[in-house]
Amino acid sequence: MSLSMSNEDDYVDIINIAMISVLFVVLICGICGNVIVLFVGILRRSYQNNVTNCYIMNLAITDFLFLLISVPLTSYLAIKKVWIFGEFICKMHIYLAHVLLQATCYTLAAMSIDRYLNIVHEPWYRQYRTPKGALIICLLIWTISGIFMFPYDYVLRINVEKINQSSIMLDCTVNNTDSLFSSCLFTFIFYYLLPLLIIGLCYSRVLLYVRHHGHKMAKRLVYGKRRQSIQMKSRRVQRTLLVLTLAFALCWLPIHILELLYCSQLLSNSFYSKHVHILTAARVIAHGLSYFNSCLNPVLYAIFNKSYFSGGL
Repeated sequence: MSLSMSNEDDYVDIINIAMISVLFVVLICGICGNVIVLFVGILRRSYQNNVTNCYIMNLAITDFLFLLISVPLTSYLAIKKVWIFGEFICKMHIYLAHVLLQATCYTLAAMSIDRYLNIVHEPWYRQYRTPKGALIICLLIWTISGIFMFPYDYVLRINVEKINQSSIMLDCTVNNTDSLFSSCLFTFIFYYLLPLLIIGLCYSRVLLYVRHHGHKMAKRLVYGKRRQSIQMKSRRVQRTLLVLTLAFALCWLPIHILELLYCSQLLSNSFYSKHVHILTAARVIAHGLSYFNSCLNPVLYAIFNKSYFSGGL
């Protein structure tokens, strides 16, 4: 029995060390990458010159803050197993993490809507498509995200246990069954499914429009090298947005699936007990992937939108 417990503890320690190591690398790389994106954007005033760059800078801000707020506290909890920062910090941590996640996914949605309007309704939309307008939309996204998350305080119930006549907060999670499922479903629908549906609808409409009205789009473009330059920039922007969206979808899907399985209690306790090692490892990988998305985005900007760093677009 003691040998089994020892093996169990060793496995948990290995998982925690691996998780903390991955999170540390993600934190350093993600912060450095997003700081570079913001520095270049501010230096070149990219947010004043181009609508897409304004959204990219907003994504960099959300990624930077998400990593800065979530990763250190997650790492601490993995090491100490006890939350010592109190209920207020716990709720504020979860609140800010959800606000930042919502700001990220709806910035991606706003970028796809902008691309749809700029292609399908270009003559009408041109007069409204300005960096100032994009900045206002980004501010609205932040404001709505902040207000929309306030009711979450009423859903969240902190897991507290009495030890030696004092309250010890064991974790910073939801522990009420009904609240647990509703919060997971809420998160999945509004922070993952709905934004992806908006993005998918916009891009499908763009593809259909290009297929059926490609000749009209060609007439609106000037000819020669200028036309080729416009077409190349348009393709580059569309490719960047598609890759960013795909990265978001793939990186956040595993953790949403695991959370829904856990919250819905579709898997029995015996199943959890039997496959605890696999599920623990899967959860670590899923969390790592979700954080990795914030680290990956600056790399994607550099690869697919080189003009952001070269001063073009």
